[in-house]
Amino acid sequence: MALMKNMTIVRRTIIWLTAISVVWFAVLAFVVLEVRERVRQDGLIAIQNALQDKTEAIERYVAGQHTSLNDLSYLFDFAALHDPIFNRSFWEKPPHQLDKNMAVFAKENGFYDIFLITTKGDIVYSVKQENDLHTNLLRGPYRESDLARVFKNALNDGSPYISDFHYYPPSNDYAAFMAKPIVVNGKIAGIAAVQIDNRSIHSVINDYRKLGETGEVVATVFREGQWIAMAPARHSGFKAYQVMQEPTCFPIDEVFQGHKGQCYAQNRSEQSVAVAWAYIKELRWVIAVSIHEQELLSDWHKLMTSLIVLFFNGVFIIGFMVVMAFRSFSGPIQELSHKAELISEGAYDIDINASKYDQEWQTLIRGFKNMSHEIKRKIALLNEQYALLSVQKNEIEALNQNLEERIAAKAETLQKYIDIVDQYVITSQTDAAGIITHVSEAFCKVTGYSKEELIGKNHRVVRHPDMGDDVFADLWKTITAGKVWRGEIKNRKSDGSHYWVDTTIFPNFENGEITGYTAIRYDITNQKIIEEMAITDPMTGLYNRRHYVKTVQEEINRAKRHRYTLAFMMIDVDNFKLYNDTYGHQAGDEVLNRVAEILKDYTSRGGECSFRLGGEEFAVLVGNLRTSEYVELAERIRKDVEALKIEHVNNNAASYVTISIGIALWNPEAAITYEELYKRADKQLYLAKEKGRNRISIFTE
Repeated sequence: MALMKNMTIVRRTIIWLTAISVVWFAVLAFVVLEVRERVRQDGLIAIQNALQDKTEAIERYVAGQHTSLNDLSYLFDFAALHDPIFNRSFWEKPPHQLDKNMAVFAKENGFYDIFLITTKGDIVYSVKQENDLHTNLLRGPYRESDLARVFKNALNDGSPYISDFHYYPPSNDYAAFMAKPIVVNGKIAGIAAVQIDNRSIHSVINDYRKLGETGEVVATVFREGQWIAMAPARHSGFKAYQVMQEPTCFPIDEVFQGHKGQCYAQNRSEQSVAVAWAYIKELRWVIAVSIHEQELLSDWHKLMTSLIVLFFNGVFIIGFMVVMAFRSFSGPIQELSHKAELISEGAYDIDINASKYDQEWQTLIRGFKNMSHEIKRKIALLNEQYALLSVQKNEIEALNQNLEERIAAKAETLQKYIDIVDQYVITSQTDAAGIITHVSEAFCKVTGYSKEELIGKNHRVVRHPDMGDDVFADLWKTITAGKVWRGEIKNRKSDGSHYWVDTTIFPNFENGEITGYTAIRYDITNQKIIEEMAITDPMTGLYNRRHYVKTVQEEINRAKRHRYTLAFMMIDVDNFKLYNDTYGHQAGDEVLNRVAEILKDYTSRGGECSFRLGGEEFAVLVGNLRTSEYVELAERIRKDVEALKIEHVNNNAASYVTISIGIALWNPEAAITYEELYKRADKQLYLAKEKGRNRISIFTE
């Protein structure tokens, strides 16, 4: 501080200029680095575009090979209509023009060789006439070759594909093959196959016109636990079809999943490179394009050097001009500084000869004198006000003490109300993700959980499995939109039992953003028990006919919204009246209860319901299955009832108690009501009984 106090204006100006220069240098450095990052990102875009061009060129090449094979098959299709081209004797003295055309076609379309193969696997013709000519691809020396594999695929009328590049002894080179059947009069007369010239695809891969001096394209395939290069590399040194090290510049797993991408990474020479990668499904190749980061940043280095030189030159020139200008100001500033120091010590009578300075300084000095006189007057006034404020301060302190006592009393009353709410109101609060942050004591009492067990958990901890996903989807859609949701929810206690609550949930806002949610609940378990009794069959515990009408329509509406099918099953105990007459009504009631237990086991998921419609007549409603699965479910129910082996001597369908089932299906395109669905199922039940009972009958459109 002493150093700053004794510093001259010129030196201070130099310090400030230096500080400003440092700040601007930092800004410049930040801008330069931002430009560098932008250049790096542009480099990634450029390498991704180069990869896109390369993959599109390879895909065009592959598509061209498919087109050429199709053209060749058309040519052979036509020739086969007029000549026995799959006869070996035909090619002993073939038409000169046909043989010449094959050689020209192969050269123009990038094929190393063209083959004609009989359906029995005999190669009767090839352009190159190498060792594979007149061999058999099913039994001969090349039966395990890729040529044999594409031949068998074409013979089975499979879609033509390009095989892997493997070493092919007759050509003494690596080769890939494609094949297509030649069809004459609706039958396969033979197979046309081509051997792809690997030099043509190498020329596509090794086109480096857009990749500068350090750019490189790597085409590789993972085969038999090894990485094989599919083309010679520009800089890495490996040759085509040579085993190479596993690539490390890009994520292998993502590539095999078909994901493209780009990033900066270290190559095996520990150089930073921009690399982009993709997977060519047709060839099963991994393609990677890279270029050294240093080459991408070459223009940025030149720009950075120019900016730094320009910056330091500007700082030097401006600094020199500022220092020279401030030297003329130092005299009056120093005198004013001295007088200001006297004022700070209480000497307010200032005498400065202003006539020796410029006009602007004279105006400033007059203002300085007026200011000192005004300060002297203001201090006298402040002393008077200070005495008055001291009196007022004592009065305010007395009032504050009384106010604090009143606030403490109000806080105590408020806390009592809070305690009452905590004890008797079922409330909870969550964050925006649904994680519980607060629960009341009443919430803990009704759920059986302690606060420690609930706070920090998702609200799903009390969700009952009977509540469908659509209820909570509607709940979240409403409250995340900033609206209040109201509804009835069935929750699960810690001991596994359940309770019902009438719930109101509203969002909490802070600065216009939703920060969480508050829920207030009212226990309606007793009310729900009464409602459940009204819709439940008292003997079997299944839903009664009254609830059936409501439930079927609701499930149809839900199936319409979510576009899935429903199956309504009518179930009747076979010859039940005879059973009652034989074994008595008490035994009959036991049968109905046993059947009801089986139906409950098969309708335990949300959206699945079983009903007792009256007497020995039951119903099941299930959805979101295939037709075969509905039939399988009904068959399991039928078999489970029969497996009870409850004796029924008067049952003409079996010696045990059995059931008949009629099924009607509903789909979103069907414009039928639940009444029509009931009639269709009832008719199918009638048909099942008419056909002998203990069976299933299904209605489908």
